[in-house]
Amino acid sequence: MAGRSVSTLIRTQGAGDLYRIYLLAKRDGLDFNLAYVPADFDAPQEEIFDPKYMSNLFDLGYRMGKDGYPWSKVPPGMEGTIEETLQTGNQE
Repeated sequence: MAGRSVSTLIRTQGAGDLYRIYLLAKRDGLDFNLAYVPADFDAPQEEIFDPKYMSNLFDLGYRMGKDGYPWSKVPPGMEGTIEETLQTGNQE
């Protein structure tokens, strides 16, 4: 149970950091470009450090980069919401 708790904490902290970086970039007028593993990546992971899984993940990233990956300009789940929030905040 402790292992799952730590894993969940790390994942949510990483998501929070991503959103914070995005907001800081927008606040400072900087461009934001994000690449992430697509939801349909379903290679099995047999263990924590699984060389085969990591190789599949690397190959996916390589192909995506080679094919001209379209950068995401906002973090997942923030599409269509953050611009409205930022515009409202700038008007006050």
